[in-house]
Amino acid sequence: MPALHILVPIHDFSAGGTEVIAFRLAEQWLAAGCRVTFLAGAADGAMRARVPAGAAVEILDPPVARSALSRLRLGPAMVPALRRIAPDVVFIPGNFHFILAGAFKKALPRLPIAAKVSNPMLPGGVAGALLRDPGAGLLRRYLAPIDMVVTMNPGLEAEHRRMMPGGAVRTITDPNVPDDVPVLPMRDRRGGAGPCRLLLIGRLEPQKDVPLALRTLAALRGIVPAQLTILGEGYLRPGIEAEVKRLGLEQAVNMPGFAADIAAALDAADVLLITSRYEGGPAVAVEALARGVPVVSTDCSHFLRGLLDDARLGRIVSSRDPAVLAEAVAAQLATPPAPPELLRAAVEPSRYGAATSAYLELFAELAGKRSA
Repeated sequence: MPALHILVPIHDFSAGGTEVIAFRLAEQWLAAGCRVTFLAGAADGAMRARVPAGAAVEILDPPVARSALSRLRLGPAMVPALRRIAPDVVFIPGNFHFILAGAFKKALPRLPIAAKVSNPMLPGGVAGALLRDPGAGLLRRYLAPIDMVVTMNPGLEAEHRRMMPGGAVRTITDPNVPDDVPVLPMRDRRGGAGPCRLLLIGRLEPQKDVPLALRTLAALRGIVPAQLTILGEGYLRPGIEAEVKRLGLEQAVNMPGFAADIAAALDAADVLLITSRYEGGPAVAVEALARGVPVVSTDCSHFLRGLLDDARLGRIVSSRDPAVLAEAVAAQLATPPAPPELLRAAVEPSRYGAATSAYLELFAELAGKRSA
């Protein structure tokens, strides 16, 4: 397989799952002998220090700082650097950056572009149904500059194929667990002493619906003693802190901010709580299972429906009623632990090696078509 030069465009170094996965993949591609360049619009963000050693980093000068309309300017602003870097393939790490593909393809029509779907492309529910037909047409035009759309699970791929029959799409599971990290046993949480320790990991943004997690905690405390730790940062922090006070949860909620290493927090947790409105394939769910921690989640992701197919691993709640979520957490605490073989089967598809090989095979295929 040829040693390719892979370009990964990002707006900045904001802390989030998309960036974590992009850096993780880049580290593996470098280890496989490839060159990797990150082209960033600005140097802002907590993830700057997590760029893997050996990767090149180029930051626009003048920078394009993140704002409501900054993505419209980012692609054209990146074109001069793109021409100079002249990569073999571009990997767009998530939906937020899909808009860059149009400017890139206009500048270099034969440049292969692969883009990973990090969240559903159209909303669910009534709004999604109303948008489905006209939205699919607009989406088809929007994705036209992309040579291959990569989804994280078969459910997302099936959804994509329904919206865009005949479109180029492939499923590659995100790398969430290193190949050499063992899956830890799940401890028995039935009848445990002390409060239930909930953990939520994610940006403090509307998608994650942290206020629902707070209301779930308040409802759960009517059933069992409980505490909640929230790992993440974002512009909603002041409002979330105000909600903590309004609910009288100051002694039950801990918000230490972004954490580069979540292992210790997972090891201390009884349940990982996900209250998102929508997700593509939340890596934290697999990481939790690898540490022996069950998951309780809103019905926000095709990936989770496949992952949590046994109640010993976790529960998916269709209702967004905090009382119903609280009851699901209480039920999870009363559930026998998942046996080691069940945990391993859930985690294995998300090992680093499988994703690394699949992406490199895809990039080689796209680069080969370019040179043909």
